[in-house]
Amino acid sequence: MSFVPLCGHNDWVEQALDRVEKLYVGSHGVLVTTLDSNAQIIDEEPLIADFGDVLPFMNRFGRGAFVKAQIEAARPFLSSGLYQSNGRIRLFSNHDWLLGLLELFRATEEQPFLDKAADGARTLIGSFFVGGLLIDENVSWRHPKSWLCAASPFNGGYIELWNELHGETGDRIFLESAKALAAGWIGTPGFRQHGIFARTLCAYSRLLDRALRPAARMKARLFKDNTNLVWGLLDLYAATGDDRWRAAIEKWLSGFEAHFFNDGMVFLWLDNKLCGQDATLRAAFSTIDLLCDLAAGGIVADRALGLAERIAHRWVETQWENGLFPENSGCEFDHLDSNVDMAIALMKLAGMTGQEKYAVAARRAAQGVITHHQRQNGFVLAVTKEGGVSDGRIIVKYQALLLKLAIAPDDPQALICDRDLLYFLRDR
Repeated sequence: MSFVPLCGHNDWVEQALDRVEKLYVGSHGVLVTTLDSNAQIIDEEPLIADFGDVLPFMNRFGRGAFVKAQIEAARPFLSSGLYQSNGRIRLFSNHDWLLGLLELFRATEEQPFLDKAADGARTLIGSFFVGGLLIDENVSWRHPKSWLCAASPFNGGYIELWNELHGETGDRIFLESAKALAAGWIGTPGFRQHGIFARTLCAYSRLLDRALRPAARMKARLFKDNTNLVWGLLDLYAATGDDRWRAAIEKWLSGFEAHFFNDGMVFLWLDNKLCGQDATLRAAFSTIDLLCDLAAGGIVADRALGLAERIAHRWVETQWENGLFPENSGCEFDHLDSNVDMAIALMKLAGMTGQEKYAVAARRAAQGVITHHQRQNGFVLAVTKEGGVSDGRIIVKYQALLLKLAIAPDDPQALICDRDLLYFLRDR
């Protein structure tokens, strides 16, 4: 039986790959971040922070020489194995860089990819642990805010990365660091009191953190922050079997249901009074994806899938006739990458529940992306329910990430039975 992709056909793929190589490289020799619809560069920031969103896909589709050229071109922008911009190393800008190197090693078995990932990860362990957490950036006298050593739950995503590096290298420093970071976040006041992971404004002083908190509008963010950290806990539980991590995940699920769930229209973030804000597609797809993985990992499976189905039911009701989902319920535009990941999440849910209606919605969204977002110079960021351009910017990392729709099968059972494919398609 021939392979049928989730988006229906792959006639667009080679053109998309060619654009990445020929249109999106800046004068510094590295892929840039953003262009306008005429392929004029808007943001020439090197895409190194998002290489993990691009290079593994380029490699998978036979563009290995381009991948190696990009890794080489990135060298002047690195410090101790990490991406440095304007003298600052930020952890948010290095997660996908290191994860991409690890994924390239898994795909090619070429040792330099693993060595680079391990070197950067060791720098993080040696230089960014403060108060049991990973701080957001290196401390610099030029940037007074860095003196506080703030820590985002997003950095909990390094738990998963370190655990995988331990599996590939056998170096226990990665496993022990993953455990230490997980324990650090479980011990934070936001998690102990509410079952959610909240940003820490001062990692070295709980007293100062509490003093600064009233001035901050946001207490906790779901997408990337809480979700990545919980994926890290899930990976750690699978590797160690330690019930501490399972108990933490179950506590988080209760916190999620109490504060973020919103009867399926999931909130993106919570303010300082724990009031939910912004029911967005990115909050929905990331939660469906995570809940499916919790169920697959044997953690409160019925409860997790029940919540995932309620989210999917609410959002499928918002799907436009052209197959796309709005970025927010009731708004007049969509979001390219959110639709891609919603299609994958719904396909996973269909495979796990046997509910074909989710697969139908996933196929419609995938086909809608290819039909309505593509223009001469790339896939634009946002369109309307009529298919007109709402935001014509070309975000370079999204040009590669939408290749998920060419890799994922339109058969949900084939998707969930392929663990290597699910690993490759994951959104972190």
